[in-house]
Amino acid sequence: MNGEAADLIFGRNCNLSQMIGQILLFLSSGILGIFVGAQVTEAVLFVPYWKSLPPDQFFDLHKTYGKKIHQFFAPLTILATLVPLGTAFYFISNGTEDALLFVMLGGTTVMFFSTYFLFFKNSNKKFAQRSISDDGLGPELDRWSRWHWGRVAFELVAFGISLWLLLVNH
Repeated sequence: MNGEAADLIFGRNCNLSQMIGQILLFLSSGILGIFVGAQVTEAVLFVPYWKSLPPDQFFDLHKTYGKKIHQFFAPLTILATLVPLGTAFYFISNGTEDALLFVMLGGTTVMFFSTYFLFFKNSNKKFAQRSISDDGLGPELDRWSRWHWGRVAFELVAFGISLWLLLVNH
C-alpha cells in the first residue's frame, strides 16, 4: 500500500498501533453487523415459520436442518464474540481514553454469548431429542423467541458501540 492510500484509509500520521486498532474496530463492526443481520433474519423469518408448523413437522424439520443451522451459527457466533473481545482487550491494554466504551463492548459481547449456555444449549437439545411434548412445543418456542430477542438486543448494543468507536477512533 502506498503512503497516499494509507493516509486516506488510516489518516495522516497514523502509527502501526493505531492502524492495528482501526483494523480491529473495522473487523469487529463488520462481524457484529453480519451476525446481528443473521440473528434478526432468524427471528423474523424462521421463528414465525417454526411456530406455524404442527409439532411433527417442526421436529422433522429440526431433525433435518437443526445441525445445519448450528453449523452456520456456531462459527459466526464464535467470531462475533472473539473479534470484539480481542479488540476491547487490545484497546484497553494500550490505555485508550475510551476504556469505558470498550468495557461495554466486551460486556455486551459476553452477555450475548452467555445466552447460549444459559438457555439455548438446553432448549435446542430438547428440540433435537424431541423431549418436549406436542403441547409444550408452542410455549417452548415462545420462550426461545423471547430469549432470542434478548440476545439480539445485546448484539445490537455491541454493534452500535463498535460503530461508534470506529467513527471516533478514525
